[in-house]
Amino acid sequence: MEGSISMKLEVNASASEIWKAYGSLQLPKIIMDTFPDKYSELKVLKGDGHLEPSSKSILLQVCVPGPTWYREEYVVVDDVKRYKLAKMLKGGVLEQGFKSYETILTAIEGEKPNTCIMTGTVDYVLDDIDSGLQVLSGALGHSIKS
Repeated sequence: MEGSISMKLEVNASASEIWKAYGSLQLPKIIMDTFPDKYSELKVLKGDGHLEPSSKSILLQVCVPGPTWYREEYVVVDDVKRYKLAKMLKGGVLEQGFKSYETILTAIEGEKPNTCIMTGTVDYVLDDIDSGLQVLSGALGHSIKS
């Protein structure tokens, strides 16, 4: 089963300011600082957070207290279009019924000065539908049925 979940959020800051964090390794650090009970460690396994000709991918491994961890790769980081595609490689939801899991983040200038629209999309393929839907239901806060 394939699916996609998206959300948009208007932010009171320019897209270029927001992208300084979202388009770099600052975002995982902000997430870790905001949710210290969920994320205990960030390791940059390769690269510096941006895709350069000499650095084809960025690998991150985030350890969550308990058995859950994941490793993801930044496949695309486009600072001009403010577009980032991250693909989960190991662990996390891939051990909970998902065959693939990709996250897309974008920042678009808003109509008002110093505002932007942040979009987040998760594209996924479930290998184990029951387990995967249970994970999605918990993340969204309501029941999803196949």
